[in-house]
Amino acid sequence: MIEVLQNKPFLVAIFAGTIAQAIKVLSFLLVEKKVNYRRFVQADGSPNMHAAALSALGMAVGFKDGFGALPFALVLSMTILICVDTMNVKNAASRQAEVMQIIVERIRKRKMDRANHRNHGMSYSPINVLSGVAVGVVFALIIF
Repeated sequence: MIEVLQNKPFLVAIFAGTIAQAIKVLSFLLVEKKVNYRRFVQADGSPNMHAAALSALGMAVGFKDGFGALPFALVLSMTILICVDTMNVKNAASRQAEVMQIIVERIRKRKMDRANHRNHGMSYSPINVLSGVAVGVVFALIIF
């Protein structure tokens, strides 16, 4: 356990993900003028925590083992796959949520209830993921 806590690439990844989540809390505070600590554990929004953590891990591994080394190639491949899947899965889930909301609204209209409770918070855009990558890379550059 002690070795894991001394593993600099691992710590850089954890802290970059944490910073990405903290940015979400702060941006909500600036926009909405109130603190929402739930934003710290919510997966949606910008910057993307997954992209930040994996980008920081990739940079840290590259600095430690070299950017031509096998560990860097593995982390880079994993980062690309996770970032692409994050955008695709979240966008697909968002589209499904929109369709479900339409169905619910049609049912409610029949019951004379016209309340609109849409939730579009699950969708990631490329800018969400890219901003997460930027947070991870910058954090790794600062640490290394």
